[in-house]
Amino acid sequence: MTSAHPKPRLLVVPHLYAENVSVREIELARRLTTSFEVFCLKWDDALHVDASSALGRRARQVGVAVAAAVAPRRLEPSPDAVTYVNVPVLQPILLRRIVGDARAQAVAQRRNLRVLQNVLRECSVTHLLLASEAFGIPRRREPKLFFDLVDWFPEESSTPAQLAAVRARLQEIARRAQAIFAVSEPLAEKLAAECGIAAVPLPNGADLGRLRRVNDAQIAALRQRWGLQGKFVLGYIGNHGPYTGVDFVVRVLRELRRRMPDAVLFLVGPAEHWRSLLDAARMEGVVAAGPIPPAEIAAYFNAMDVGILAQENTAGTTYAFQIKNVEYSACRKFVVSTPLRTWQRLAWPNVLLADLRVPDWLAAIERARVSRWQPAWDSYVAPYDWSALAARMAGVILAEKGAEHSLASC
Repeated sequence: MTSAHPKPRLLVVPHLYAENVSVREIELARRLTTSFEVFCLKWDDALHVDASSALGRRARQVGVAVAAAVAPRRLEPSPDAVTYVNVPVLQPILLRRIVGDARAQAVAQRRNLRVLQNVLRECSVTHLLLASEAFGIPRRREPKLFFDLVDWFPEESSTPAQLAAVRARLQEIARRAQAIFAVSEPLAEKLAAECGIAAVPLPNGADLGRLRRVNDAQIAALRQRWGLQGKFVLGYIGNHGPYTGVDFVVRVLRELRRRMPDAVLFLVGPAEHWRSLLDAARMEGVVAAGPIPPAEIAAYFNAMDVGILAQENTAGTTYAFQIKNVEYSACRKFVVSTPLRTWQRLAWPNVLLADLRVPDWLAAIERARVSRWQPAWDSYVAPYDWSALAARMAGVILAEKGAEHSLASC
């Protein structure tokens, strides 16, 4: 593994590893193979576990974390030209009850950093794209380090000490990294204003080709499979955690069906947090498909009539870039969304913004139902293809303009 190669070697460490949802760094890794020989770390992530109760989720998380901590290290070549490196990962959840949050995080990072450094050495990595804090930050200058900041924390519920700790951590990352990528322009601006970090905005994207290759027969078959024939389908696709507003959408649906008896809510993706609500609403026009393999998800986006995004407006969501609105739009769908900062700024004509009030959403859905996509709007979505975004990222990594994107002080 140490022989000369025509391409530089890039190791991607995603913010989480999952195969039943789209993960930003994994999508980028698959397209970065045109510029790099790409390796991607793989592990069972306890954060990507859900259950209908807090106790059940905790038990499942512990089981996943134990298995991940003792997993063997092995290389897994794949058809997408990425070599996945399965590694043992110690996750803080196993230690928090014993040593507390801060100590658990520190112990896990030290152990995982040793694992990461072994992979860097054994795979002769020249460039590292790091998005997970579980592995710590390598201290040495080789390979060249690039950090991807994919979300923000709920700062509205944080103490001044916690805020100071986050800024100190970002300062350390920026001091060591050649460049920092931020998932949205609002997040990049926040980093510049509050910490002096000149981050590179790089949004989330979509596989436009796959989403647009779905044909009418596939759509008809899927709608028949889920009993959606002749229905007006509101589609909500994603990983439906507590912040996604599924309870609000169910309330909207109940009122909407008074005006549109053919309306249904098609909820696609992990939604264990909402299991009791969804079971109770099953006879009220709610169809819950559960997790769908990414290879099949394109047909689901095309089978809906209107896409929805009901996330609450918090620090965690307002500085994010919601990938689902891109995927809905790639399928030329209208979207009803809460007025999160990214979508207020982009002002796409097919994304109708409405506060989390039932009358506002009813009006937006009625407007979406009678609206039609305009061909000129394809130009709004085109720059968000994963391949185009990967090319932009590769340009930054290979240009190595670290001094422009680092932090002076915080």
